[in-house]
Amino acid sequence: MSLTSTRATSGFELAGNILGITDIGVEYELTPNTAFSKGDMVVLTAGKVAKAAANAANVLGVMAESFTTATNPSAATTKGKVYDNPFNVYKCTFADHTDSTATGGTTTTLVDTALSTSDNDYWNGALLYVYEGTNAGCLRTVKDYTGVSDTLTVEEPFPAACDTTTKYILLGAAGSGDVINIGAVGVDLKDENTIDANATIGSEAGPLVVLPTQLDDIKNLSLRVMIRKHLYNGI
Repeated sequence: MSLTSTRATSGFELAGNILGITDIGVEYELTPNTAFSKGDMVVLTAGKVAKAAANAANVLGVMAESFTTATNPSAATTKGKVYDNPFNVYKCTFADHTDSTATGGTTTTLVDTALSTSDNDYWNGALLYVYEGTNAGCLRTVKDYTGVSDTLTVEEPFPAACDTTTKYILLGAAGSGDVINIGAVGVDLKDENTIDANATIGSEAGPLVVLPTQLDDIKNLSLRVMIRKHLYNGI
């Protein structure tokens, strides 16, 4: 059984601000006849708020309130509040990560023949979380991946040898530096309210950077992030 969260985030939930600034939202004109949910990441298109998509650049921020097509009709000019401070921190659910079960291992390795790639270093740097069985609750970084034996070697030892009860997740598409971990830059969107944990990030095309994330967040399939490609930070 795959890891399921006890609570999915409502899109990008405002978790704080690294400068201690309180963001109460600023009103912007919305694209008419469009439904928005609180937590949707948004951009400005032709001067109006629109939902962000994969590889979004010059992101405005995150919706601070919700609208239906009835409350944002095509025949009216509607304004809605957006969290637009470029130093905001958000918590958001991720999806499409690798979820599998070990076929063996040691206190420093996890072997999984289901990974089935011969490319050495494919998963180097990835975030690995064990959610069930032996070593449940352990969060580790992959130090090295040996393709011929499907072996993940971790930076810090596990309390016990991994075995066939060890169920875990890996973040990232892997290959060409596409793993996801703390400090990863160019992490992308699956849609306006979900992080894509299986997207190519080597080109740094995505708008997010991953911040230190609490274990309870990882357990609930979420990460803490900032908007890197923000309209107001010029990066």
